[in-house]
This record gives sequence, structure tokens and C-alpha cells, in this order.
Amino acid sequence: MFAKIDQGLHTLYRWCGYLAAGFVVLIGCLVLINICSRLLGVFVPGMTEGAGYSMAAAGSLGLAYTFGEHGHIRVTMLIGRLRGSARYGMELLALVMAAGLSCILGYYLLRMVYVSYDFGDRSDGSDELFIWIPQAPMAIGFAIFAISLVHAIAAGWAKDQTVAANSDDDSSIDLAGH
Repeated sequence: MFAKIDQGLHTLYRWCGYLAAGFVVLIGCLVLINICSRLLGVFVPGMTEGAGYSMAAAGSLGLAYTFGEHGHIRVTMLIGRLRGSARYGMELLALVMAAGLSCILGYYLLRMVYVSYDFGDRSDGSDELFIWIPQAPMAIGFAIFAISLVHAIAAGWAKDQTVAANSDDDSSIDLAGH
């Protein structure tokens, strides 16, 4: 059961990575269109705003994928010196804190999208786009990142239980290495 959920979540993270890459390509296209339109003396509204929205979407949608691929920078000055259960405890503490903060941020970002949708807010830029449209990918990205952190905690705990049942030593489990 856990293996199917694990596989499904990793597929979700990979698709978020693909979407993030698509938004990076979109940034390049929007910037290129903006440059070319200025050279031709034509004003195309919303190019700068669209690039900014795409930047936020790419950054947030890429979080879960990057975490799953061990791409986030880790400061190991303290944790690198610890061994066994002390290292496991610090890894767990760091993940629990990150998951808690990400859950709060994801919740409030999703709530912000709902409020923007409910009030019909529009952007202040020249495009006058409904603001919930560019907010949604960012909120979804942070919510999926929060899920990936909780998933890492659950996977690390499950691996720790398996190691503890099958081993006499207290070797450390890399919680981020789900």
C-alpha cells in the first residue's frame, strides 16, 4: 500500500518538475517577445507581468521535485558531525519544522487564491488578469512541497522501523533520502 502511494507521489513530484521547466521556457519566450516587440515599436501588454508570474510558478512547482532529487542545499555543519540516533533526531527535527512551516505557507497561499477568486481581484498591470490565475500554480507548488516533506518524514520513519526491526546497530537513516 505504502509503495503505491510512494510511487504515485514521486510521479506527482516529477510532473511538477516538468511544469516548472515549462514555466522556465515560458519565461524565456515572454522575454524574447517583449524584446522583439520593443524593437518593432509594438506594445504587447502583460509580457513583464507574465514573466514574473511564470518565475513564481517555476520556483514553487520545482520545490517538491528538487527535494525528491536531493537538489536542495543542506547545511551539514552540525548534522555532519552527529552519528546514529542523534543525527536521525536532528534530521527529523529539521524536516518536521520545514514541513510545519510549508504546511502553514501552503494553506495560506491556497486561501489567498480562494479569496482572490471570490473577490474577482485583477492585477494592477496592463493585462488586468484575474490575479488568482497566476497565484494558483504558486500555491499548488507550495502545497505539494509540504506534502513531499510530510512524505519524507513518513518514509524515513518507515525505513527506521524496518532497520530497527532487522538490525542491532543504531545507524542513521537519511530522512531527506526518501
